[in-house]
Amino acid sequence: MKTLKLLLPAVLLLIIGSCSNITPNNQKTTFNHDILSECNLAIQNAVVLDGVTPPVASRRYFYSCVSAYEAIKPFFGDLNSVSGQFTDFETLSNCDTSKGYCLDLVAMESYTQTAMKLVYKEDSIASFRERKLDFYKSQLPEDVYNRSLEWGQTVSNHVVKWSKGDTFNQIRGTDLYMVNESEAFWQPTPTEYMEAIEPQWRKIRPNLIESCNQFRDTLPVPTPYNMGKNPDFYPLMKEIHDAVVNIDSNQLRIARYWDDNPKSTFHYGHATLKVLKVSPAGHWLSMFSTVARKEQYSLKESAEGMLRLSAVMFDAFIAVWDAKYHYEYIRPVTVIRRHMDSSWLPAIETPAFPEYPSAHSVVSSAAATVLTDLFGEYSFTDSAEFEFGLGVRTFKNFREASDEACMSRIYGGIHFREGMEYGKYLGNTIGAYHNDKLITRQSEKD
Repeated sequence: MKTLKLLLPAVLLLIIGSCSNITPNNQKTTFNHDILSECNLAIQNAVVLDGVTPPVASRRYFYSCVSAYEAIKPFFGDLNSVSGQFTDFETLSNCDTSKGYCLDLVAMESYTQTAMKLVYKEDSIASFRERKLDFYKSQLPEDVYNRSLEWGQTVSNHVVKWSKGDTFNQIRGTDLYMVNESEAFWQPTPTEYMEAIEPQWRKIRPNLIESCNQFRDTLPVPTPYNMGKNPDFYPLMKEIHDAVVNIDSNQLRIARYWDDNPKSTFHYGHATLKVLKVSPAGHWLSMFSTVARKEQYSLKESAEGMLRLSAVMFDAFIAVWDAKYHYEYIRPVTVIRRHMDSSWLPAIETPAFPEYPSAHSVVSSAAATVLTDLFGEYSFTDSAEFEFGLGVRTFKNFREASDEACMSRIYGGIHFREGMEYGKYLGNTIGAYHNDKLITRQSEKD
């Protein structure tokens, strides 16, 4: 009996110690503040394997990020919902925040459930989710675990239902583009001569901007092309020709680093091979994740940053696609081969859509404008392209990164300077509009 009494305290200590990782069922717990960066990588893998166009990729990231943000919003009194701000987004009924939840589980579940409904190859997202669920199940009381999953799924269902009203499904299969017969307009470009990509994307519902063409009239009309030797046009054409002919190793590295063309191909003998690449939206979200880890952003900060970043890029793609198919401007490779050098090719593959303005310039400038306003200036090393064999690059701030992305289009030979510079202007304009109109913090109203 004496021996049993001596053993009881030790047994109790062992039991208490084994339960020390179990979360009480009335608390708000966060195990992993970086969970959304991991979610971003999972959807990025699916986007790359699907090989969808950059605008389509931006749509997938956007709705997934909205899901994560709206799922954790009720637990932070200073966060505003996007209902009443994003077009047609209706208010959710709030969950009972007096009960226990695991907030990173809530965010992950809402993000991944939405992402899996938007991609084609969902295996990378599903396997990522299952691995994470095993961890959370081992750490949480059953009711907290189930409650967190249920709320995450509720928000995801709400966002997915909302996404179906953006006309994406309606414009699938209606993307036939009739090339203008005049030689002054865009036409399919070598070496693949692909059909025009997403000519109907202007019909997609924006989230914050009022219409696809809200800012189009602020863009200068590009210099008219006239037989390649218009006094004003010829220098624009010659600059791009010479930039590629005289490209140095650093400029070529920059052009390839920011290529971000998930529809690109290359030829090996008689075979045409698809090249796996990240999209512009994926690249910028990956850069943000790098800074979020470096600066140890909280789950709330990461969710807010990804929401605002994905939202401005989604709107930017709608606006720039509208401008591209409004102007139908010709690509450098077409006029250079026609008037200067019939064998000339750009340093990177020319994407299959009109030139003006540069989409990467618009999207990157919009992204940098929003991130700088929200988080300030941080130096960081971007590794978004590392897994694609393109190394890393270090930047003093988001703006330096966006400016380099803009110049990469000149180095690569796929845009005229006007397309790059006015693309930067349009991106900055859309970014400033988002900074002014989208209110994610209560304090912003003061």
